[in-house]
Amino acid sequence: MSNQSNPQTQSIKYLLLLPDGIGIRNFILTDFINRLIASGPVIVWHALPEELVAPYQTEWGNKASWHQLPVHSEGHLPFLLRRGKNMAQLYWQSEPGTDVILHYMTNRIGSGLRGLRNRLAAGLGKIFSHAHAGIITLDRLHARAVQKQAYFKAYLQFLQQHQPAVVFCSHQRSERAVPAMLAARALNIPTATFIYSWDNLPKGRMAVHSDYFLVWSDHMRAEMLQYYPDINPERIFVVGTPQFEHYFNPNLTQSCTEFLKSLSLDPSRPTICFSGDDLTTSPFDSDYLADLAEAVRNIPESQRPQILFRRSPTDTTGRYNAVLSRYPEIVSSEPRWATLVDNDWSKVIPTPEDAQLLANIVRHCDLVVNVGSTMALDFAIVGKPALYLAYNPASWIPDCNWNIEQVYRYPHFNHISRFEPVYWVRHPSDLGNLIVRALQHPEELEPARQRWVEFLVRTPLDQASARCVEALQCITHEKQ
Repeated sequence: MSNQSNPQTQSIKYLLLLPDGIGIRNFILTDFINRLIASGPVIVWHALPEELVAPYQTEWGNKASWHQLPVHSEGHLPFLLRRGKNMAQLYWQSEPGTDVILHYMTNRIGSGLRGLRNRLAAGLGKIFSHAHAGIITLDRLHARAVQKQAYFKAYLQFLQQHQPAVVFCSHQRSERAVPAMLAARALNIPTATFIYSWDNLPKGRMAVHSDYFLVWSDHMRAEMLQYYPDINPERIFVVGTPQFEHYFNPNLTQSCTEFLKSLSLDPSRPTICFSGDDLTTSPFDSDYLADLAEAVRNIPESQRPQILFRRSPTDTTGRYNAVLSRYPEIVSSEPRWATLVDNDWSKVIPTPEDAQLLANIVRHCDLVVNVGSTMALDFAIVGKPALYLAYNPASWIPDCNWNIEQVYRYPHFNHISRFEPVYWVRHPSDLGNLIVRALQHPEELEPARQRWVEFLVRTPLDQASARCVEALQCITHEKQ
């Protein structure tokens, strides 16, 4: 942690801002909320359906009060300035792979009013991208535009009523968080935000700045200082991420035999997890699953593993149905998330049941196969190998605005060549041999995997919640 002060614990009122469901995974389903409540009363300000938060309201009683964020429509000018500064950040940083992000964003502009707004925002971003000062100007203009909206008053009134010592946002990307964070700034309430994924900073996704930032690692801290040179280094706390704590919770783990049998899998055979991606990241995922099943069928029976398929929580489409029908030996394990809107990570809500399910999948499967997913990191944490699929499938069409080469050119993959922690599948004919190799020699890439984990996430991994709470205590102590 960059700030090492350790203030004496006192009764502090904290506000946890959950602009969407993904924050539930890190800060409600882990030890974080219990540790925070032990430090002081907690206000949870959220944008979730009441029926989905009801169980949590019951669990913590009056130690944590739950309140709905006001419903608002962002407005045309705040949208243009927010989107414009994101585009400006990407144009300005210009590192290997940024062109892939810009290509993706400019090819999803759309038509009608939406298309017009996106084109104007892209143009605005380009105009202000020649110096970082231009991005700061857009950020200030964005803040002023939001503060002039009629809905802003409701956010001010809520914070004036509850007077928290700090506002902590579960991640920095959501538009829903913007007026709450700006209202806190207007009232001189310290704000902090968590960078919730390994790829967020290179993608230029900062909907609103805060006073302090909680990041995964020294590497992510360096990224933040590179992309946002106006940020004071002393205001960045290196805490890790609570999302991996489930793998160290013995209360969640079943025996391997019990778990595999519960899914109708054979405990005596190796198990491959195929973890699906969302539609945007991997539109040909069903083809990859079919290739995997075919490759496994061609492995000699004495060595043949079994396949456990876990789709992306955002993907409730039927795109895998034909493959699952054609290969009935594939066992499907559905994520136990509440999905409000398909293919939208801001509209899915994890559950305690899924935290336990995923912990056991990672613990008891022997290998994970996917297209560039962080699940490779999850498996590396428990000493398991991963295969990254790195070829265009047979059904791929060159002009379909997607290419597997572009996926791995995203900036957050730039460090992979330093460690080579995964096996690369460059052609479907390589799948069978690499599967056998990874299963027979799981230790082969173990040193590289562990260096990769330590590079991306602060250790010990099971202490991230404690470090997050300590950071918030430091922030409130500095304000006093």
